[in-house]
Amino acid sequence: MITKGETDMAKRFITTSMWEKPNWRKLPVRLKVVWFYLISKCNHAGIWECDIDLLSFQIGEDYTLDEIMEAFGSQIVELGDNKFFLSKYISFQYGVLNPSVRVHQSVIKLLKKHNIQYEYSELSVKDIDKVKDVDTKKKEFAKRVEKEVLNMKLDPVMIKEFIEYWTEHNDGGHVLRYQQQSIFNVRKRMSTWVKNSKKFNTNIKFQSASDEDIAKREARIEAEYQEQQKRFKQADDNTASDEERKKELGLL
Repeated sequence: MITKGETDMAKRFITTSMWEKPNWRKLPVRLKVVWFYLISKCNHAGIWECDIDLLSFQIGEDYTLDEIMEAFGSQIVELGDNKFFLSKYISFQYGVLNPSVRVHQSVIKLLKKHNIQYEYSELSVKDIDKVKDVDTKKKEFAKRVEKEVLNMKLDPVMIKEFIEYWTEHNDGGHVLRYQQQSIFNVRKRMSTWVKNSKKFNTNIKFQSASDEDIAKREARIEAEYQEQQKRFKQADDNTASDEERKKELGLL
């Protein structure tokens, strides 16, 4: 028996073709469940107020925000104030927004409230990124880094230089260096940064390094990180179990 309350609950569209997409097929079941959770728990403008503890409790698995952000990439945009936007939600659920439609009016109101701009009634991640000024994005990234590396017991100078490097941008640009990466896991990047700083010079002083030195060092860091990601992907593609994956990566 269906109650009146159940009939009043919000309904969300999904597409059956998602099962044919390679990226979706490769996702582990635990992350497929997260995606269904997000599209059912976000508001009708595609904005989700992050509560990892609640998400983990309701799904019945333990998750981290980094794991989710890494899995879904640009499909989830950080808005600040612990809120995230599902970037393709609007176009998929509504198509072109029409200000004369009551439901669309409510969506547009929420988008304006969260400073999410749209052109020709269609949304894009590029529009969202332009809303925030560079200083705001830098501050939000700094808070994210400080939170993620809190228990790593790092030198504050190293953290500061890490933040300054990854928040650089060209004159008049809106895209920070870290935003140009397809995946940016703070803890992994910081671990690589620390490892390479010790490898090249244990007494290195970031303040005195030239732009060329920094660029060379970061090129090495980036190359090692990409090689690591390539190995992870190859291990995932070539193995079927956690034990086989560890053997593939040389951990056993």
